Amino acid sequence: MATISAPTRIAIQNIMVATDFSACADSALKYAVGLANRYRTALYTVNVLPHTPFVESADVDPEKVRRSAESKMADMAGSELFKGITHTELIREGEVADVLSDLVRQNHIDLIVLGTEGRTGLRKFLLGSVAEVVFRTAECPVLTLGPHASRDLGGNVRHIMFATDFGPESVEGLPYALSLAEEHRARLTLLHVAHEARFVGPEGAMPMMTPYEEVASGEQKLRELIRNEPPLWQEPEYLVQFGEPAETTLRIAAKDVDLIVLGVKRSALLTKHLGSGVAYRIVCEAPCPVLSVGAQYCR
Repeated sequence: MATISAPTRIAIQNIMVATDFSACADSALKYAVGLANRYRTALYTVNVLPHTPFVESADVDPEKVRRSAESKMADMAGSELFKGITHTELIREGEVADVLSDLVRQNHIDLIVLGTEGRTGLRKFLLGSVAEVVFRTAECPVLTLGPHASRDLGGNVRHIMFATDFGPESVEGLPYALSLAEEHRARLTLLHVAHEARFVGPEGAMPMMTPYEEVASGEQKLRELIRNEPPLWQEPEYLVQFGEPAETTLRIAAKDVDLIVLGVKRSALLTKHLGSGVAYRIVCEAPCPVLSVGAQYCR
């Protein structure tokens, strides 16, 4: 099995945070500011106006919506929150994922931060298709804060969990998990969730691996992923559990995990499979921020 070669630290120079001015987006903004302060990066704050605003009344003036966004952006830019940070405020119109993708390329963005709760307002950062399209298609990693994520972390990461099924896409998040664990002096847990159904073979067939053998095999594979890496400040925890992957990952994360790191697929048939994957459910329900990293981000 291939191993991952990771730099000591991931370089972050430009962070972009998307906002719809909701409470959840506010939390994402504060988290992004904390990261910008820590990494001494530039921060781009963007509000994306839809072509046709989602409004309660059809006669709301789109220009009024834009002026409101401009006013809120100006107030935000002048607040104490941005003190000492190089920052740029942007208002664009279009589909959120397309706009963010263009801005990533134009401004050499290394990380997107998203608040993914949108039960009110313009509903542009829904726990659904918009957020998932962003984290699966953006050309840089995407950090999401869902409605169940803790709001008082302030970017203080003490325990990172990297979850993998050993597929080629899933291990792409590992360089970031290793780098962040070293950067924050955080505990690192490498998690693999195995399906219990693997222990049940057809009648008369040779038995499959026992649970004990599955755990031993999984732990060995987790260790192999980082066997060529420089030692971290603290030995990682290697954890193999049985159950449904998303549910099990969320249950473990609920204890004391401050950041989940996932490698995600970029599906060619994305529109047909939105809302059905493990990563989608984890992002929606995680009790902490989730960093999604795709294969195209690490090249």
